[in-house]
Amino acid sequence: MSDRSATFAKPLTAARKTTLDQRIEELRAREPVDINHGEAILLQGIATASLRKQRIAQDKITLN
Repeated sequence: MSDRSATFAKPLTAARKTTLDQRIEELRAREPVDINHGEAILLQGIATASLRKQRIAQDKITLN
C-alpha cells in the first residue's frame, strides 16, 4: 500500500498563495496515483457535494 499522506500534506495557506492557473499546472504535472474503489467513491462524493447549490437563509447555510 502506498503512502498517500504526501498528496494532502500541503498547508492550506500555501494553496491560497498560488493562482488557480499555477495550481492547475501543478496538478497536471503530478504523477498519477492509483486509488481503490472506495477512495474513488469517496472523492466522487466530495466533488458532488462541492457542486451543490448553497443558499444562506436566516443565519443558516442549506445545501440542495
